[in-house]
Amino acid sequence: MSKSLSILTLAIVQSVCLVLAPLSAQEVNVAEQVAIKNAVDKVADSVVQIETVGGLVEGGGPLEGASRTSGTIISPDGFIISSYIGFIQQPSGILVTLPNGKRVAAKLIAKDTSRNLALLKVETEMELPVPETTERTELRPGQWAIALGKTFAADSPSVSVGIVSATHRVWGKAVQTDAKISPNNYGGPLIDIHGHVIGILTPLSPQDPGTTGGAEWYDSGIGFAVPLAEILQRVDTLKEGTDLKPGLLGINLKGNDIVADQAEIAAVRYNSPAQVAGIQEKDILVGANGLPIERQAQLKHILGVAYAGDTIDFKVKRGEETLDLSVTLAAELIPYDRPLLGVLLDRNQSDVAIVYHVFGDTAAATAGLKAGDQIVKYDDAEISTPLSLRTAVATAEPEVAHELVVLRDGKEETIEVTPKSVPSKFLSDAPPQTAAADAEAQEGVVTGESEFQLAEEKNAAKLFVPEIAKKLPSLGLVVLLNDAEFKFEPQRDSWKEEAEAFGFAVLEVSPANDSRWTRPEASVVRKMIDRVRDNYPIDANRTIVLGGKSGGALALIHGFENRDVQNGSVAIEAGIPRGTNIPDNEPLDQLEIVFMAAAESDSAKALKSQVEALQKMKYPVIESELTSKEATKLSPAEIKMLANWLNTLDRI
Repeated sequence: MSKSLSILTLAIVQSVCLVLAPLSAQEVNVAEQVAIKNAVDKVADSVVQIETVGGLVEGGGPLEGASRTSGTIISPDGFIISSYIGFIQQPSGILVTLPNGKRVAAKLIAKDTSRNLALLKVETEMELPVPETTERTELRPGQWAIALGKTFAADSPSVSVGIVSATHRVWGKAVQTDAKISPNNYGGPLIDIHGHVIGILTPLSPQDPGTTGGAEWYDSGIGFAVPLAEILQRVDTLKEGTDLKPGLLGINLKGNDIVADQAEIAAVRYNSPAQVAGIQEKDILVGANGLPIERQAQLKHILGVAYAGDTIDFKVKRGEETLDLSVTLAAELIPYDRPLLGVLLDRNQSDVAIVYHVFGDTAAATAGLKAGDQIVKYDDAEISTPLSLRTAVATAEPEVAHELVVLRDGKEETIEVTPKSVPSKFLSDAPPQTAAADAEAQEGVVTGESEFQLAEEKNAAKLFVPEIAKKLPSLGLVVLLNDAEFKFEPQRDSWKEEAEAFGFAVLEVSPANDSRWTRPEASVVRKMIDRVRDNYPIDANRTIVLGGKSGGALALIHGFENRDVQNGSVAIEAGIPRGTNIPDNEPLDQLEIVFMAAAESDSAKALKSQVEALQKMKYPVIESELTSKEATKLSPAEIKMLANWLNTLDRI
């Protein structure tokens, strides 16, 4: 009998024995441990420890000391992929510990801001070990997934074992695992049981595309890895020093249910890739690159994996026609400059656009619009509701003359208007709007102050609803975020007084630890706002979130992430935390920002660069000096000022 045949016979006999005599639980555990150890050993030398030195702190000043993260070698000549979260402080120096224990300097070559990755390069004569990769098509939910990192030890990796939970998460960008992922693993690889790299571990979030989005899922069993095989397809661009950025189309979609609603265009950004390609309002996107689009979520998956510079071939339904339009996605859009017509509409009229108030020194005032005018046309757009006027003004070409047709005293008049940018100041006060003369009190509307607690959250809250809510068709909403250094309780009576005068509810919320807010608690604030909206007719165009210190920072974060339910953020002695994603200003997603700080305070000085950056992006930004030197409370006059501002936020 030949040697090869003997081996084959032995293998068959062993297989039969295994079937007849199953392994014990202990033997299975030992076999699993051996397999995991072998997989880790196979890739361990390709995982490196990275140290960053210096950089910037939150306020922009220098950072002393060093911090560590992990990286994964992707080429023998010294290229390393890591998570960009380890470099957001813009370190002045980077050191990498190679497999032989030698520490060498590294250079940050480029970053992938779509997938939160960074490419580093070290100069070394040593040929570095490169791991094998596996394609995403080979993955199946339930298979082994092992997370590695060398953040805390350069000589041996930390190991966290789990499974592949899903293969296309975060709009198609990442593989999800239930292995515990934390800063200990970021930049390291997620591998399979054969020691092949599935992807690079990095914090990601489908809601927050910022650098720190998803970091709140620390060790939660929700972790993400960007497939390495797909990164390697784009790595030549990164090696050239060119950043990879998300591909932008420049549209707003109609509806709020991405799972059920079709991809109908509500607005097209001026001079955007979509407009250049010929996509128009009311078009319906029904296909892209040969894939069907029946729901908005499918479009988000297609755009989610695309980079700036990629071309997408759309099938567009326009009336009875189906058009083929190609769009080359952009890295940046021309900043959207919101035009202001200068009118408040009558909130008691939902099916017509009746002017309630005209602001001085605006296009509407210059053109001679008057309270009581019914706006029936804006250029070619028929105006049948307040929303149709809002959309027409927001999506029209800025800084040019437009024709406005109004119905005045039973006659149509055509007026020329040239809307200007929203000014960086509070508009003149507008009178509160009262209920319609024939409005009857609605039954079942609970008013007054009550405890407001979500069963699943630790955050304490109080809700105040004014008595006038029983007759108003809609309410504004003020969300006050307490901080240990800035509490709203002493100001509660002033807020209640203004709420009765202007018709808004007040939701006062405290952080879970009763001290400072954490970034993940933005989701709690959103849930609370949604709960209030479930029970009262809250107007998203008159909803602001306001806070001091850490509450102010969270008010900004929540505003950037939730413009569908909030259109104003007020930050008192606070700025935008580093790593926060600031989305483009959008025609149908308004957000106005107020910064309040004491004169010559450290906060006021640190805010200057942030204000300039936001203004460059064409966000309406108002700076207001606090009257109290303590900077820990608002005066009744400042509360009245903010209430008046809230009353003007649904202006057009």
